[in-house]
Amino acid sequence: MRPGKTVHFDPSENTPMDCQFTLSQLVVPRPIAMVSTQSPDGIPNIAPMSYYLPITGSPMLVGVTMGLREDGGQKHSYENATAAGDFVINVTSDFFAEQIEDVAMESPADTNEFDLVNWTPVPATKVSSPAIGEALARLECTISQVVELGEPGVPFGEVHLVVAEVVWVEYDEAILNERGRIDPLLLAPVSRLGLRSFLRTVPEGVYSLPRIPWDDYVAQRES
Repeated sequence: MRPGKTVHFDPSENTPMDCQFTLSQLVVPRPIAMVSTQSPDGIPNIAPMSYYLPITGSPMLVGVTMGLREDGGQKHSYENATAAGDFVINVTSDFFAEQIEDVAMESPADTNEFDLVNWTPVPATKVSSPAIGEALARLECTISQVVELGEPGVPFGEVHLVVAEVVWVEYDEAILNERGRIDPLLLAPVSRLGLRSFLRTVPEGVYSLPRIPWDDYVAQRES
């Protein structure tokens, strides 16, 4: 599809919700961090979060943006994670595909979401939060820093950018190819598109490109 007539969107003339929805539909696809935590009262929680990114390898850092609930309260995952100082990112593989929206519901704080979707809580190795037993891969994280951003007290405005150090990585050998490397098709991650649409990783959607050193590229152009 070639560009045609343009549509203009001025953030200053739109609501915070419209601004976030626009971002969510254009910054795609996004990986989904299936975050598992546990409240101080011992109630486990699961939440899919797609405003999520890798940051650096030394130390091994990731960032997860946790906003407000629609009623203006803090998300239970954020409250649990900051109380414990840790959380687990379970990679959202195809196994979880049909129940992503079930754990995305803003359920009451006393809801055990593992029971809600019949997933299995398992002890993590280095953090206090539980992991999801069905996950093919997980990142155990301790919180390094919380950066407060956005318009305070406004849903789709106020957010906490939680920067966390990955202190343990665990994955199933079933996702490894014959060279011992993680194969994206075997991991089968699901990503987020706009609003309620998602994207599966399928063979026909994956392609590879070589990365050519600059000098070789120039030589090819000149030959």
